[in-house]
Amino acid sequence: MDNLWLLTEERPKLSVVLRILDEYNNDFGATVTVNENFNIRPIIKNGKFTFEYLVEGVSVQGIANVFIEIVSGNSSFVDYMLIRQEAKPTDHSLDNVLMAIEETKTSDAESRNTGIYQRASKFVYIDNYCPQAKKYMLYNEEMTPDEDRTPTDTNRFGTNMLLTLGVKFIGKTMRGFRAFANVDEMVAQKSSMRLPNHTNVPILLHKYADRITVSGRLAKPKDAGNIGHDPNIGALSCIGYTLRKLGWDKDIIVTHHGVSQSYVDRTRGRNKCLFLFSMNHMKLDGITMPPIVPMPEFYWNYSCSSEKVASIFLHLTCQYSGIHGIYENHAGCERGYFRTRTGAFLALPKKDRYGENLLLPDVVLCDDTIREIYNVEGKKLSTLYDGVAEVDTYDSIENEFIKPHYPGYSIQRWVSIFGGNLKGVPHEKVLVYLNEDGEVYINNAAPSNIKSAFKVIGVHC
Repeated sequence: MDNLWLLTEERPKLSVVLRILDEYNNDFGATVTVNENFNIRPIIKNGKFTFEYLVEGVSVQGIANVFIEIVSGNSSFVDYMLIRQEAKPTDHSLDNVLMAIEETKTSDAESRNTGIYQRASKFVYIDNYCPQAKKYMLYNEEMTPDEDRTPTDTNRFGTNMLLTLGVKFIGKTMRGFRAFANVDEMVAQKSSMRLPNHTNVPILLHKYADRITVSGRLAKPKDAGNIGHDPNIGALSCIGYTLRKLGWDKDIIVTHHGVSQSYVDRTRGRNKCLFLFSMNHMKLDGITMPPIVPMPEFYWNYSCSSEKVASIFLHLTCQYSGIHGIYENHAGCERGYFRTRTGAFLALPKKDRYGENLLLPDVVLCDDTIREIYNVEGKKLSTLYDGVAEVDTYDSIENEFIKPHYPGYSIQRWVSIFGGNLKGVPHEKVLVYLNEDGEVYINNAAPSNIKSAFKVIGVHC
């Protein structure tokens, strides 16, 4: 019998997994039943972590089990990719991909660009590898609902483009949005939008008999011709791809981009923007474009070297003692919100009250029963001592956010480590050490509730 394999770069969340399974039910006709034991459980065999997770407490018609694998994208991986087959997917495999899901916590109220434009390029990119996959934009439970808010012009235009590309939206009110019927309708809507501040280069479309020009800056002013404007990379590549989907087969030329010829020549084989522009047959005004910019050979690979392997493992294991996360920023994952004692979500600033960078742990865990909080920095074994030093820099987040919102809670600082083949905890500040063979070592001084969580999943402490 087949299994479902959910591949992700993120720390998987139960609410997101459930919504993905709901969409699998809706779009592939398989009944999904969830019971009170619904959870994400690390799989331990012979005392070792297998680097896989099992979704417990769920039954999917025609499916034996639902597994989760932590992976890494080679350039622009969607947040979740769902594969249906019996055996574990081999490294890099794109066989049997059914769904590609991008998760966002960013509402239209919080950012005009990030929620739509900066993520749009992922849907363009994945079509080069597995165009058969159904595509979804999932707004998760941490987003403040915008039911009564009028969408910005940018949000409306970006959403309409993604609808044109066949992206299905989940958790977003879709009143007033629709796919473009033709190129002229798309150009007309963009032309009707309010222009940005005069200091910015507006994204404008002009249609001529033999070309469409699209203005938009790709190089930030301080970057001297380098491509580095992520929202505009997403916006311009999505505009180009949408025009092609609508049947435009003549030139698409990006103007006022600020990119230098030397940068294009230097990065032609490894630049995501150039990959996307080549895929869409787009040109940069005044630049000699390489005839073909080859895409990376592989779309994804198993994550076997990142520090997040251990920090995510710790995060998901601790739930078995009633410990929950109140902030997370696992390496390579989307930065989360800070959850207050009352359940509100706060976007943490980049600077502390003194104007210095607000230094943040990879995960902040909380046990409300015993009123304890654990700030954990995830590192690889090779950067262990960087982590030991970093845990001494958390005064600002503790004083400005944790203590005011969790008065009376005690706070501990720890490091989680992944990598190497040691046979014990490598430092007194290391809470959990996971080596490359899947062996798990817990600090003797670890809180008893954390030790209990590891015992529940089958790890000897």
